[in-house]
Amino acid sequence: MDNIKPKPIKLTAEECCEQLLTDPALKQVMLGLLELLNELKIKPSWYHGKSYKCNYKGGCILFINFNEPNRLGIRVCAVNNYNELERFLEALPDDLKAHYMEYLNTFERCCKSGSGCGMCQKRIKYYVTNPTMKQFETIKRLMFARMEFIKMLKGQKK
Repeated sequence: MDNIKPKPIKLTAEECCEQLLTDPALKQVMLGLLELLNELKIKPSWYHGKSYKCNYKGGCILFINFNEPNRLGIRVCAVNNYNELERFLEALPDDLKAHYMEYLNTFERCCKSGSGCGMCQKRIKYYVTNPTMKQFETIKRLMFARMEFIKMLKGQKK
């Protein structure tokens, strides 16, 4: 019985924010995101360690990672597979599309699969470490674009 490992304590995203973010600017960004998610009735669910996944209508919209004290990572999902990327980009406003395309210029597919493998798909995301308020505004806009894209995909499946 001595070999039984205790279950890890699963903190909420709010608890991680309070315990791990002491930088006032970073904490303000995270509290703003948590407030927005709360208004949208989206609850960050524990994913692993100090990482949280946020879903909307069955589709992932973003991940929040509290990697270590004062290190926050936010990853906004774009598409479920590489084949949806063009349709997602067409739906974006021009200024947001230009910003996102600048980010995607670093994207390289690592396989020849039509839809992209798991690693390809992980790269079709907007990732920011320790976001500023300006980056937070981009995160919000991309998050709303992803939510609209999910609604569009759900409408096509009916």
